[in-house]
Amino acid sequence: MGQKRYAALERILFVWAKLNKGVRYVQGMNEIVGTLYFVLNQDDNTDWSNEAEADTYFLFNALMVEMRDVFVPDLDDADTGIHGRISNMITLLSLHDPEVRCHLDSVGIDPSFYSVRWLTTLLSREFLLPDTIRLWDSMFASTHKDNFLRYVSVSMVMVIRDQLLCGDFSDCLRLLQAYPPTNLDRLLESSRALWIYESQITLACHKGGISLGHALRSINPPPAIIMAYGLQGGVAPPIREQVREAGKRGMEVARGAARQTQTAGRSFFGNAVNYFRGGINGSSSNTGDKDVRRSKSTM
Repeated sequence: MGQKRYAALERILFVWAKLNKGVRYVQGMNEIVGTLYFVLNQDDNTDWSNEAEADTYFLFNALMVEMRDVFVPDLDDADTGIHGRISNMITLLSLHDPEVRCHLDSVGIDPSFYSVRWLTTLLSREFLLPDTIRLWDSMFASTHKDNFLRYVSVSMVMVIRDQLLCGDFSDCLRLLQAYPPTNLDRLLESSRALWIYESQITLACHKGGISLGHALRSINPPPAIIMAYGLQGGVAPPIREQVREAGKRGMEVARGAARQTQTAGRSFFGNAVNYFRGGINGSSSNTGDKDVRRSKSTM
């Protein structure tokens, strides 16, 4: 049975690659085909399960119509290419959790180290098979699969943010390349809540004509949100706390500037004193030399 399944997957990928010579086979396609074939082959209706190979090919081909640009090297830098999708994902992460983004940059974690596999395999290698099937059910039900995958990927980083912030290069890379077990329902709810909250904030700013800070204080975030706009749980602090924090930062900046000015002033006056002292000593020595020459001429 195992050899039969592997042969079916091989035939599906071989025929598809032959009919799509502009793309051909790329590593990662086998993960997608394998998951599709497993689900269709497990159908209780034998009339349907017997056609699992043909149905898998049809579904895989329909899916590749939407995401084939990810596997085309000439389109890597396009918005639909792999680099474009990674850039969109990191932009979203920078917007909602800049602390984690900066930490990953500081320890030397390039987004391509983990996100290429996430995006090319539709996260099928990051979770157990039952969780992958659950994830794909939600993704295929979404009207915008790319958007869905982007928000889920960012939420995955946020779920393990505390571990990432405490780790170095090797720790962070291990967490991102071997994603730890997590509650998938909570992950999906967090990504959906983040998308809804961002849509509400964007609408309030553009349509309502209010500032981002005003919108964050006016709209209550969904409870499932982990981070949003750099805020824990997406909750903006009251205006008094913001003013107090701004005042503290202003005082710290002012104290730092005062210390720098004081240090610069001391250095300036110290150099000036040394300069004048040097001038006086030079004048005294010159006067002494003149007196010696006068005494010699008198003698």
